[in-house]
Amino acid sequence: MSHDQTKKEALFNEVKGSLFEYLIARRLAHMSGDELKFLDSLDKNYLNVLSQQDRLVRQFYPEMLIFLNQVSEFSASELVRFLGEVPYAPQLTGKFETNHEADILLESSKGIIPLSLKLNKKNSFVNTKSGGIKSFFEHYFPFIDFKVQQDFNKMVDQEFTRMSYELHSLNDMEFLGNYSSWVESGKSELPGELSSDERLILKSFYSRIACTMHRILQSAQELKPHDFNLSLPALLGFSTPEILQLICFHDFKAQKPGSVAIHTYQEMSKCLSKTKMIPFSHTSSVEINLGDWVLQIRVKPMNKFTTTAIKINCSVKFKQFDDV
Repeated sequence: MSHDQTKKEALFNEVKGSLFEYLIARRLAHMSGDELKFLDSLDKNYLNVLSQQDRLVRQFYPEMLIFLNQVSEFSASELVRFLGEVPYAPQLTGKFETNHEADILLESSKGIIPLSLKLNKKNSFVNTKSGGIKSFFEHYFPFIDFKVQQDFNKMVDQEFTRMSYELHSLNDMEFLGNYSSWVESGKSELPGELSSDERLILKSFYSRIACTMHRILQSAQELKPHDFNLSLPALLGFSTPEILQLICFHDFKAQKPGSVAIHTYQEMSKCLSKTKMIPFSHTSSVEINLGDWVLQIRVKPMNKFTTTAIKINCSVKFKQFDDV
């Protein structure tokens, strides 16, 4: 991929979500006759960010705006079809509230609808939740003994030290407890800029962590299957039963129209009875099969790999939409 194309991809990934949310909310407001009221309600700081993103896209990636307008209009129409009515009074919440996954709050004849929006590549996992590694079990699986989280955290620290010694040794350097000499020698702290041998060491580190996570989760499921299942909705993007999840799958490069999937808490909860741990495959992730849904729990660096601030990224794949 060329340098310019890489920069375009980065720009696309950075701004597509917020522009998509805004365009869908505006489209719904227009359909319900509330567009002016909606525009007047927008936070001034949010509008500034939005206008900057809009300028960037128009300057460097004009075809993206055409695409975003198309998929937002299509997604809004599919939502109206799903609901059987035009919702009204849309409020953008994603950038200002963190109480749940809702990006837009809508009003309807059945009450308020918290809407979660995702714009996703066709056939790829849909990101649903991200959290810190050292509180993951404590926060999302509270029925697991807290000592398990404590022991797991010690293991993460030990494996981080092992990985650090291995990386330094590979480069004929001595690990002194931090990466100061690594940085001073001009070495990168970003995973994508490591050599193939260095990346192998890092991947093995994440794989060892994922292996332990798989063992903990499998044990938790076997001992307390009901509690285990009750912990999964939040990781699947349903922290509350009211959430409605809309995913627009696209094939931007092929310029093909997207397909929209809309999921309810009730639909998701039916999959919980089919929960089954997928055997560990020596990667950086743990996967759980839920019938037509697959939950992936992946170990990832926050940004730099030179710190134990590691995140757990949860995402979902929907088997029935693989070939849409």
